Amino acid sequence: MSARGTGLALAALALGALPRIAVAQANAPGAVAAYAGVEARGVNFASGLGVKSVSEFAIPFAVTWSASPRLAFDLGGRYASATRTDSLGSSSLAGLTDIQLRGVYQLVPDIAVFTVSANLPTGKARYTPDELLVAGAIASDLLPYPVANFSSGFNLTSGVALAVPVGGWALGLAGSYRLNGNFTPLADTSASYKAGGEFRLRVGADKILGQSRLSLGFTYSSFGEDQFASSPIFQSGRRYITQLSWAFPIGNVGLTVYAWDLYRAAGSQLISGGILTPKRNVFTAGAAGSVQIGPSVLRPVIEFRSFTLGTSQLAGAGGLLSLAARYEFPVGGRFTLLPSVGFDSGHENVLAADGNPSAQSVSLTGWRAGLMVRTHM
Repeated sequence: MSARGTGLALAALALGALPRIAVAQANAPGAVAAYAGVEARGVNFASGLGVKSVSEFAIPFAVTWSASPRLAFDLGGRYASATRTDSLGSSSLAGLTDIQLRGVYQLVPDIAVFTVSANLPTGKARYTPDELLVAGAIASDLLPYPVANFSSGFNLTSGVALAVPVGGWALGLAGSYRLNGNFTPLADTSASYKAGGEFRLRVGADKILGQSRLSLGFTYSSFGEDQFASSPIFQSGRRYITQLSWAFPIGNVGLTVYAWDLYRAAGSQLISGGILTPKRNVFTAGAAGSVQIGPSVLRPVIEFRSFTLGTSQLAGAGGLLSLAARYEFPVGGRFTLLPSVGFDSGHENVLAADGNPSAQSVSLTGWRAGLMVRTHM
């Protein structure tokens, strides 16, 4: 395994153990890169769920700076506006999201990385009852909206990732801990909410097989108790994420097939005597192509997502088939334009009074589009 292969695996481990930031760090010392644009998603539902449509428009922005061969920083955030429509009318939620600031330092190049990330509470946090309906709609397990959460208060995450070559594989281990601060989520009360701390452990393996690349990963997360008005209110269930991807060429076309599974164990409502919330599972499988067209690249994607949940056993709660494409083409020497478009078709099951999925299925259709600009200096 080459040093570059180990370095790629190390970067994947480090980023996988920490909160997501929109743009990866730049590589060349002194390099600055920026990323901004617009993205939108709309979903229409057939009758039965109590909601007719949910749409969201977002403006992402990010900047990265490689201060030295070992030290890099990046910063990212979004402005977003979301709308939920039902038979009674529409409700909206708009504002800046939290901004994430991260620093990455290579303790030992291509072997050990230390990362620290801060979530700055710049986002809209205090919601009215109508805004809470919108916030709940975009925080969907089945439908990935551009922004799923406007604010979670200040938090600080630090982690270490290690990767070593073993028998042609790059094997790695990464761990992180997130410490959360207080924030006030409701407009009609001054009571504060504090999410429990999160410990995350990730293991991964990466191997070059001729012209192909195989990557495996597993992430485990556990959480402390959430508090509301300084009293324990909720205990999140543990989470387990399994990932697999295989990238290989077919002629002049690059193809990546991938799958991941997120299982979230039942949580406990401490304020209600320990009542368990349903456990959840999201399974996703897809294929992404890469077609070189002169200096440009076309990236089509097909993806299927299955959502299950239940208190005693998992049952089907929804499914989604997505077709999308992104086109990357350079403009001048420093800019790259990335237009994208996508279409969704699926269904979501109506929940019964006990919180389990019923047999009633509601169809949905959706669209998404975006135009991003990436530049480097």
